[in-house]
Amino acid sequence: MGGTKFFVLQMKDLIRVGAIVLLGLVLIILALVFLFPSRRGGSPQESNPGVHNAFVPGTYASTIILNDKPIEVRVSVSETEILSIYMTDMAEIQRIFYPLFEPQLVHLAEEVLHHQSVFIEPTTDWPVTTSILQQAVKAALDMAVLGVGE
Repeated sequence: MGGTKFFVLQMKDLIRVGAIVLLGLVLIILALVFLFPSRRGGSPQESNPGVHNAFVPGTYASTIILNDKPIEVRVSVSETEILSIYMTDMAEIQRIFYPLFEPQLVHLAEEVLHHQSVFIEPTTDWPVTTSILQQAVKAALDMAVLGVGE
């Protein structure tokens, strides 16, 4: 009985095994990407504006559209720090329909000035309002890093 033995595989079995192996590899790669994120986008300073960056001194504005009317969020910076954050051009109708924007910006400005970073935990009371204002401040800080839009 020392003869040659033949092992017959059906094509559907090969396809099924190949699909399972491919799916397993994709899952492993996704797990590695999520567990060990790479630092794409340069240095941490470039990816986190407002954290130990060198700014071009000046006042930079970012626009938020509320009720089809623009509101400017202005950020003043020196070469090394964020100096002030304030809002301009808020109409009375916007104050009526969006009463949380001004107090939330005051709170956000205090936190950003204290930490010198726009990356702070949003309040759980008004996360959407805080997120909108945070994005506007971040956009203005991005301009301050690049020195555009003054």
